[in-house]
Amino acid sequence: MPARVATYALVCALACGLLAGVLGCQSGKRYDQATTVLIDVSGTYADQKDEAVQIIKREILPAMIPGDSLAVIRIDSESYARENLEALLTLDRRPSHANAQKLALAQKLNRFAARSERSEHTDIPGAMMLASEYLKELGSGSRVILVFSDMQEELPPGTTRNLAEQELEETHVVAMNVKRLQRDSADPERYRARLAAWEQRVDAAGAAGWRTVVDARHLPEYLEQIRSGDPEIEQR
Repeated sequence: MPARVATYALVCALACGLLAGVLGCQSGKRYDQATTVLIDVSGTYADQKDEAVQIIKREILPAMIPGDSLAVIRIDSESYARENLEALLTLDRRPSHANAQKLALAQKLNRFAARSERSEHTDIPGAMMLASEYLKELGSGSRVILVFSDMQEELPPGTTRNLAEQELEETHVVAMNVKRLQRDSADPERYRARLAAWEQRVDAAGAAGWRTVVDARHLPEYLEQIRSGDPEIEQR
């Protein structure tokens, strides 16, 4: 990155941080945002891991401002485990330190993407439960869960997952890059019904909103709408 661009990025990040602080003092609202990214490494979706990591580095990290938090959780056969937390950071209020944190996280995510792994089962709700615990502990002004998966749940025998009534309270859930299964091509209604079922499920768990995003380039704008508390965000 050229020195001039890097300097501009630092100035913008500092300005955003100061503006958020001023607005927060005036309105009492917190403008820091916590995002948890759930990445499926089961079945055929394991091949999409590198693309998911690229989206994080390209669309999420640059938009984060000092005070924001990011967690990355692996979806596998038993996702409700601390070991499934691949990365966790809260950006320092000092922009230069925050940029160093972003670089370190990007390098960690590259190592995650390079690992060869493929789980037999897909525990999506377990990852959501783990993400919910981290989000509540962080206590940020806005909460987001991004799910990179085909959204086809397949729990191991004997495993039970029930999202509590307020499990996803104040949390926006976004299904990203939902991969269509082979049978979805023959019957698109299966794909749509699968997403509709998840919408009902997260709504029953108290989620603040549900959305599917196909074009990752729209993600930064959507995250900013969540941060600002746009009252019409789920109607767009």
